Amino acid sequence: MKLLFVSSLLCAFFLAGCASKPLPSEDIEAPRFYSTLINVLKDPDIPANSREKYEAAKKLIKKVDFTFTRETKTINEFFAPGDAIIDFPEAQDRRISFNYQYRNHYVRLTFFTFRNFVVRVDVIEK
Repeated sequence: MKLLFVSSLLCAFFLAGCASKPLPSEDIEAPRFYSTLINVLKDPDIPANSREKYEAAKKLIKKVDFTFTRETKTINEFFAPGDAIIDFPEAQDRRISFNYQYRNHYVRLTFFTFRNFVVRVDVIEK
């Protein structure tokens, strides 16, 4: 009986610790878990500098760790192509940025890519 109780407590602590960590962006479950936030970010009728997209991006970066992004197709699963700012669209190495601003605050995600691969990610919230 005591062993069952101790096992239950350890399992509860383990699950509580896992629940607070953000999912890696490459996790196949991440788009499904956060589909409501992603739908807001992918909506072409909502401008990037709106409160709705800013709030959705702010919540999403707390729930998904984008530093795990390894392929550009993952970027397309989370963000609207129309919100992307690409420095040199025809180059092999590009910088793809998403800037969601509301008043004096913003969330900026910048993906540094080479061909179809993401080599570095910067996430800034101010």
